[in-house]
Amino acid sequence: MSQSEKAQWRWRLRAARQSIPAQQAHAAAQAACLSLINHALWQRARSIGLYQPGDGEIDTQLLIEHAWQANKSVYLPVIRPPRGEAGRKAALRAGRLVFRRFTPHTPLRRGLLGIPEPIQPLRPSGLAAASIAIAALDLLVMPLVGVDAAGHRLGMGAGFYDRALAGRGRFRRPFRLGLAHACQQVPALPHDPWDEPLEACVTDQTITTW
Repeated sequence: MSQSEKAQWRWRLRAARQSIPAQQAHAAAQAACLSLINHALWQRARSIGLYQPGDGEIDTQLLIEHAWQANKSVYLPVIRPPRGEAGRKAALRAGRLVFRRFTPHTPLRRGLLGIPEPIQPLRPSGLAAASIAIAALDLLVMPLVGVDAAGHRLGMGAGFYDRALAGRGRFRRPFRLGLAHACQQVPALPHDPWDEPLEACVTDQTITTW
């Protein structure tokens, strides 16, 4: 698969979502989040991986607040560089995602890529509380740049989610769900064998499952 094809689609679809006026983007986020909240996938889930939005992605604040009110556990991704390395370049090259609990009392700080991440609280023993394994999540709500009719997801290009989900084999969890503006849906996208497909996608207009 030509990476230039992916880059062209990434540029085109990022420009499309960034061009959405603020008021329209807010309305779209509300509509998409409400559609998901009313879906059985959300209602059944107890441990949910969400994200902090950036670059025009669908805002998840309504989902976070609803999850807290419904006594669901919310986890946000934290980007970690490869073992023994540090910095933004190392994280972009081969960083990994760690999912950390996020509560109404959890402080956030800017991560390596400028995305807010929950600060790890300390236990009374002084040891950091453990992060949850991705397979322990019931539902993983993923940001995306684009999604096609077959469920192929185009991300920002660093491959964080693909690496985190690799090797799941027949594990049921987590259920992989994309959240997007309707303009991010296209008939077909270039994809590689290691790209992890979605099992469902929710937009401000539709809910699609595969």
